[in-house]
Amino acid sequence: MIEDDVYRTSSQYRYWSYTKESLARIRQNTNDLASERVRAAFRRVQASKSSSDSNNGDASVGDAEVLTLTVDEELKIVEWGCQKIMDMGEAMSPRVPSAVVVCIFHFYPCPDILFLTSHAHVHKATAIQYLRRFYLTNSPMTYHPKQIMMCALYLATKADHFYISLPRFIAELNNVSEDNVKAPEFLLLQGLRFTLDVRHPMKGLAGGHVEMSDMAEGGLLKHIEPGKTGAKRIGAAADEAKKLLATAAQLTDAYFLYTPSQIWLAAVMVADQGLVISYIEAKLAGLQSLNADATAVDQLRQKLIATISSCAELLESYRSPEDDAAQRKEMKRIGKKLTVCQNPEKMDIVAVTRAKAAEKREGDNGSDAEKALKKRKFERENLQKDGDVFGPDLRDVAR
Repeated sequence: MIEDDVYRTSSQYRYWSYTKESLARIRQNTNDLASERVRAAFRRVQASKSSSDSNNGDASVGDAEVLTLTVDEELKIVEWGCQKIMDMGEAMSPRVPSAVVVCIFHFYPCPDILFLTSHAHVHKATAIQYLRRFYLTNSPMTYHPKQIMMCALYLATKADHFYISLPRFIAELNNVSEDNVKAPEFLLLQGLRFTLDVRHPMKGLAGGHVEMSDMAEGGLLKHIEPGKTGAKRIGAAADEAKKLLATAAQLTDAYFLYTPSQIWLAAVMVADQGLVISYIEAKLAGLQSLNADATAVDQLRQKLIATISSCAELLESYRSPEDDAAQRKEMKRIGKKLTVCQNPEKMDIVAVTRAKAAEKREGDNGSDAEKALKKRKFERENLQKDGDVFGPDLRDVAR
C-alpha cells in the first residue's frame, strides 16, 4: 500500500498513468490536431471534385461547414465503443482454457469462485483499455471505434491467453470479415506504443477479499460489529465491488488516474465505506507497531483515504447510457454529427491498409531490383579486375 515497486516498473505506470490535468491536455491536443486534419482532408476532397467538375460555379464546402466533434463528444463516442466491446464479449463468451484454470489454481489456491470468474472475463477489460489508450492520441473523427474495437477485442484474447482462432472469432460476429479484424492491428499497436500489458484490479480484489476474511477472524470489524466475524458483510462488499470493476472502472478514466490497488479498494469503499476504513486502519496499525513515526503514519492515512475516496466518487458517478434516456438521445445526436465530420480519407480502413501495403510492396520491389543490379555490376567489375574467384583453370596450372 505504501510503494508498489513491481507496479512502478510496469509499462502501465510509465506510459499510461496521468493526472486529470495532463489527461485533459492530451485529449484537447488530439482533438485540435484531428479537427485540423479533418478540415484539410475535406478541402482536398472538395478540390479534387472541383477540378473534375466542369461546372466551376458549384458551391464548395468550407471550413465553417465542417463542424467537428468536441473533446467531450469524442469521449462519449469512445465510451460507446467500450460498451460495444462489452456486449461483443458477452455474446461470444469464450471459455477459459483448462490450462489457464490449472495455472490460476496453482499460483492462487483460492477457494473463492470470485477469483476465477474475474479472470475468465479479463480479456474484455483488456480490450476496453486498449481502445481507451488508443483514443488518447487518435480521434474518432479519424478512425471510427467500430473499425478498431473488433481488432482490440481479438488482440486482447491473444494478449491474455484466451486465444480464439480468427475464423472462429469472426464466425461469432455478424457481417465481419477477417480483413475487418486484421487491417487495424498494426495501427492499434502503434497507438498502444506496443505495450500490451494491462494491470487489472480484479486480482487485487480477490486477494483483498481473502485477506479481509482472514483479518475478520482476528477482529477486523470489532469496532463496527462487535461479536461478529463479518464474513457475510465482506463477501457482499466484494460481490458489489466486482460489478463496479467490470463496469464503472472500465468505462471511466479510473485506470489512467489510479493504481489497480486504489481502484479495487475504491470499489469496495463504494459498497462498504466502513469496511475499507477499518481495513486501512488495521494495516497502518502494523506500521505503528514497527515504531514508525506517528506523524508520517497519520499523513499517509489521510493521503490514502483521500485518494481512495476520490476514486470511489469517480466509480460511483458512472451512469450507463442505457439507463438514461437523455444520454441515449445525446448519443444519437453525436453519432449523426460524427458521420458528417468523419475524415473522408480514413473511412475505409481496410482499403487504406491495402493501399499502403501495395505501395510498400512496389517500393520494396523497386528497391530490391535496384540493389540486385548494383550487386551484379559490382561482382562483374571485381571478376574483371581480380580474375576468376575460383582461381585459374587447372589446365593452366598443370602447364
